[in-house]
Amino acid sequence: MTDRPSTGRPPMGARTGYRLVKLADLLLALADQTLATLGVKAKHVHVLETLLAYESLSQQDVSRLLGIDPNVLVGLLDDLEARGFAERRRNPHDRRRHVVQVTDSGRELVAESTRLLGDAEDAFFAVVSAEELQVVHDASGRLLAAHRPGWTDNGSSMGC
Repeated sequence: MTDRPSTGRPPMGARTGYRLVKLADLLLALADQTLATLGVKAKHVHVLETLLAYESLSQQDVSRLLGIDPNVLVGLLDDLEARGFAERRRNPHDRRRHVVQVTDSGRELVAESTRLLGDAEDAFFAVVSAEELQVVHDASGRLLAAHRPGWTDNGSSMGC
C-alpha cells in the first residue's frame, strides 16, 4: 500500500458526474426537507406540476412522461388523492382510462411549494454568482437534451 496524502474527499470526488450526483442528492434532500412543512415530498410536487403543465393526462401518460414505474406512480397518486390534491376521473373518450386532475387544493400546494423551493434553492446556490449559476443551468440543459429524449431547452421535460 502506498502512502498518499489525503485530499479530504473520496477519489470519485474529482469526477464531474459524481459531483453532480452528490449535488442532486443534496438538492433532493433539501427539497424534501423544505416540503415536509407541507406534508409532501418533491416527487409529489413533481407529479402535480406535470399534471398542471399538460392537460388531461392519464396515469399511463404520467408514468411514461416522468419515467416513473406505474406501480410507484399509483402509490404517489393514491397519496395525492387521499390528501385532496388530485383526483382520478374516467376519461370521457375512453372509459377504460382515468384522467388525473389537480384539485384547487393541489394548485395551492404547487404555488406554495414553488415559493418554498425557490427560497431554498436561492439559499443553496448563494455560494455561486448569478453568472456561474446560469452557466450550470445552461450546461445541464444541454446535457439533458443530448441524453434524455424529449428534454427541451426551455427546461420542461418529457422524460425527467
